[in-house]
Order: sequence, then C-alpha cells, then structure tokens
Amino acid sequence: MRARLALAGALALGLAFIVPANDGSAVAGDAQTISRGVGTSTADATSSTVACSWRWRWKKRVRWVRRHGRKKRVVKYRKVKLKVCRNVTPPAPARLGVRAWEFGFTLSAKTVEAGDTIIELNNQGEDDHNLHVQPVDGGEELATPDANPGATDRIRLTTTPGVYRLWCSLPNHAARGMDTTFVATPGA
Repeated sequence: MRARLALAGALALGLAFIVPANDGSAVAGDAQTISRGVGTSTADATSSTVACSWRWRWKKRVRWVRRHGRKKRVVKYRKVKLKVCRNVTPPAPARLGVRAWEFGFTLSAKTVEAGDTIIELNNQGEDDHNLHVQPVDGGEELATPDANPGATDRIRLTTTPGVYRLWCSLPNHAARGMDTTFVATPGA
C-alpha cells in the first residue's frame, strides 16, 4: 500500500515538474531545461524584446526518508541548466541638434550613428527658418515647416551610412550660409 502511495506521489511530483503552469512557462524536473517567457514582443516600435541565454543554477531538493525507524531530512543539491530571459529595450534614437541663426547653422555634432535619428531645429534667429534634410547622393527629402523665432521643430528619420545635407529653403538663406552637412556612421 505504501509503495503504491509513494509511486502515485512520485508520478504527481513528476507531472508537476513537466506540465506547463498557467502563466505559459514550462518547468522540467530533470537537468534539461527550465523555460520562462520565451519569445519576443513586437507590439510597437517602443516595446522591448526578450533575450534568453542558458545559465547553470543549483536546485535544492529536500526529501524525508525513514532511517532506523526515524524520519530524517535529506537535502541534495544538483546543477540544472536554466534558460534565463531578460527584457532588452531598443536603443534610443540618435539625436542631432541644429541651432539656426542669421545666416547659418550650428550642429550639436558632425556625426551621428546611422539608424533611427531625430533632428531638432531650434530657431534662435530673428527671421523664420526651416530645415530640409536629404542624402547627398540623392534620396527622399524631408523638411520642417517654417519655424518662428524661438520655436523648435523636429524631424524623425531613418538614416543610412553616408553624408546628409541640411539647408534652409527660404529665399537666399542657403546661398548666404544656411547650408551644411553631417555624416551618418555605421552603427556598432
């Protein structure tokens, strides 16, 4: 009778280690895998993804055994390989500040890392200014609307490695010095 109860208990314990829990994570009782939260989240551009790696951990196992008519607590440790997952946030976009004045631009940097980029125009001049961005070798041209003195405007774009031209398209502004370039360098 006790052998049957022990066998039933062992089977129940074994199933508890193998059957997935309600939260979708699976647990294995042997030294193979313990998997939690495997996969990626792709809800939107700002969501984070899940990076998983294998790590060795020690698992504690406590059993009660009968020895010489008494119950004795036996603790065993064994090494198991776990799949450890952590959230990885996407890198922040590269930022380039452009200060506009009569008649020129001052850039916060001459180079930015290629990829998601935010270019911010800060008009510190007395006239209206705008900002046009285009790769030197041709491509899509992006522009801000005319910014009043003291106003700020942004352009968000995806840059590829190369040289980009920035200029103000108001009459005679580019010819008088509101024309410059920046370089998008390959990311790490």
